[in-house]
Amino acid sequence: MAKYGFSAAFGKGEVHNTFADYALRIHRAIETVMQFIGEECVRIAREQGTYNDITGNLRNSIGYVLVRNGDIICKNFEERVASKVIDAANGKGILQGQALAEELAKRFTKGYALIVVAGMHYAHYVESLNKDVLDSAERYALQRVPKLMQMLKTQIYKNAV
Repeated sequence: MAKYGFSAAFGKGEVHNTFADYALRIHRAIETVMQFIGEECVRIAREQGTYNDITGNLRNSIGYVLVRNGDIICKNFEERVASKVIDAANGKGILQGQALAEELAKRFTKGYALIVVAGMHYAHYVESLNKDVLDSAERYALQRVPKLMQMLKTQIYKNAV
């Protein structure tokens, strides 16, 4: 008989499963929001870049990876621009973008990280010439991420009650 005249109609396993399901839903929501931001950053950077991309490598090197606890859970690197010239470096944009993003991803072993890159070694130089490679995408992310995360928190708290 229970000490206070009542007993639980559920077990520890049920409580654990309920919290585990809730945590999984939160992780999925965070991943969906971060993936959306990554896709938008890549779209903005590719469409609004203000540089002449003669080989197509710089624009094709733009992409992102979403990392959770050190593991890449999604990414976007794909050819978007055909080269106007044929040279030995042609077609390396995607490979260099992915390689840079994967190298940076190794630094994030806890939590989430969204890494958006322009993987060609000269991307920083192009930006230093007042050309937009990733600047507009970064401004977008800095504006949208806090708002989307606040909306997500609000939804989580609403559903918790």
